Amino acid sequence: MTILHISAAQRTPELYFNFETNTFLLRGESYPEDVKDFYGPPIMQLEAHLEGLEGAQVRFTFEFVYLNSSTARVVMNLFDLLDSTAERGNAVTINWAFEPDDDNMEELGEEFGEDLEHATFTLLPR
Repeated sequence: MTILHISAAQRTPELYFNFETNTFLLRGESYPEDVKDFYGPPIMQLEAHLEGLEGAQVRFTFEFVYLNSSTARVVMNLFDLLDSTAERGNAVTINWAFEPDDDNMEELGEEFGEDLEHATFTLLPR
């Protein structure tokens, strides 16, 4: 499977993982009733894919409008996964997109980005 696409729903974001181009996106609101049920299978596929990469370029874009604390933990784990992927010699870029007037989402992105040691992090006002 080279592309995994889940359309946004009322409580879940759009998820677009293109494993062929190493381009990944989460966009919208995220407060699923069961975080493990929604994020578990796609993240397992992502982990398996990233484990095998060497010298690749990876881009992950987060464009959340809202996320709950359970989703924030998932995002923290994704940041850790992406940073360890970069540590193994891959060029990993993480983009955190937010509305210019959304101070909360901007600050949240800054907090997530602070702990990165190997991946490149960019705040992107939309």
